[in-house]
Amino acid sequence: MKRISFIKKLLFPALCLCALVTGCINEDLDECYKLRLKVVNQNGEDITPSGYVKHTALYIFDEKLNYLETRQLDESFITSRDEIVLDNYPASRKLNIVAWGNLNVLGEKQDVSEAQKIEDLKVMLKTTGEQASQPDSLYFGIEQVQTKSGGITENKEVVIHPKTGSVTVQTINLHYGLRKYNIPENAECDFALNKTLSGFDYQGEQIGDSVYYQLNATRYSGVDYKTNERQNACLGEKMGVSLSTNGEVFLTVDKDDNGNEIKTSPSENTFVLLQFAEDGNLSVKVQVRPWGGVDDHIEF
Repeated sequence: MKRISFIKKLLFPALCLCALVTGCINEDLDECYKLRLKVVNQNGEDITPSGYVKHTALYIFDEKLNYLETRQLDESFITSRDEIVLDNYPASRKLNIVAWGNLNVLGEKQDVSEAQKIEDLKVMLKTTGEQASQPDSLYFGIEQVQTKSGGITENKEVVIHPKTGSVTVQTINLHYGLRKYNIPENAECDFALNKTLSGFDYQGEQIGDSVYYQLNATRYSGVDYKTNERQNACLGEKMGVSLSTNGEVFLTVDKDDNGNEIKTSPSENTFVLLQFAEDGNLSVKVQVRPWGGVDDHIEF
């Protein structure tokens, strides 16, 4: 007994030093492993401190893929890389964590299903008929974590990456185009983006019905229009930009002058320039840039 007591006394200073260095130590001398959230951009670069993700919901399921609980992480927690503590679970459990960032941070734009099994977890855009609400700047990730008594078995990160892009549309000399279609030059025009699927499954794959987005645009010069800031959209290939008046579509474009299809990409803005010649013929130029670029004075 004296020998054991003596060994404990010798170990105590070492344990204290270890605790100061690592910030944690278990009674059995095992390292305390930590779980954190990591935010990456479309290139896989760490942008966790940037504050791009304001909120993240963690949907936690057990090894049989049954729902257990939902954790909510705020911006301060995320940017500070705080630890996600899973100490209320017994040892030797495999937890499956589905993470969605920025859900409904700008209003109720998405519905999240009440899932008792992981395969029933869906994030769906709110829709009216075939028209969908523009999504938030969504981020997604999924990770499996093995628990042990008082924590987890290794350092882990729940990595979330962007699942939406955006579109900007601008017209030049639209009055020539309106004249070609026998539409008054002062007619109010509406813009739409066609089409993507309406939601995501638990693996972040797109599912649902084909939907379109109404783009918010204002006149900036005479009869020409430009969408207000960037307009979020789910990812899609072969996207079409439509112009309409009084509910009637008079023009839809889905390719640029080089025959390239219009598409939306993760965390990138697809800038579509519709330039009409005096005879009404249309030139379509597209430029794809990372979010944060300035839209004015674009050179193609």
